[in-house]
Amino acid sequence: MLATTYTDLVAGTANNAPGWGTWVEPAGRVPVSGVGCLGIVNFHKHSLVSIYKEGMRLGLPDNVGRGGCTYELHTHDVMGMVHMEGAAEKKYMLSQFFALWNQPLGVNGTAGLAGPVRFYLIDKEVLTRYTGDPAALELVPYREIVIISGAAPAVLPKYRWPTGL
Repeated sequence: MLATTYTDLVAGTANNAPGWGTWVEPAGRVPVSGVGCLGIVNFHKHSLVSIYKEGMRLGLPDNVGRGGCTYELHTHDVMGMVHMEGAAEKKYMLSQFFALWNQPLGVNGTAGLAGPVRFYLIDKEVLTRYTGDPAALELVPYREIVIISGAAPAVLPKYRWPTGL
């Protein structure tokens, strides 16, 4: 169930306890699953990945995709905001982000969390269960992808995205 009132995205996610260790950059600044280092930035959008374990939202590692090079997909902090940047608009998939993060993604286990894992999409304030292959989920601007292992929260927050994102 999606909340009926809004929670500010930053206030509601900035202090989530990190659920994983520090991201380790691939050697040699090589592309990972078709995601390369940034050059010129003419396109900059955001998608949100929220991971829950036993009803508690976990923070993603700081700076996934940011090191010696900044990748086209990256995070800045624990909020789960995935930045999609590049020279031109491009289609990015959840599987690419998980490959860059070097974590498994599937219904039988995701990012070290036991299965079964359930996936939901929140698009334009509509919550929808996703039962297909999670690797096929597209990171769409202003979309939240919710990943749940174990007990689900009673109510999922309805986030108010900051102006300008």
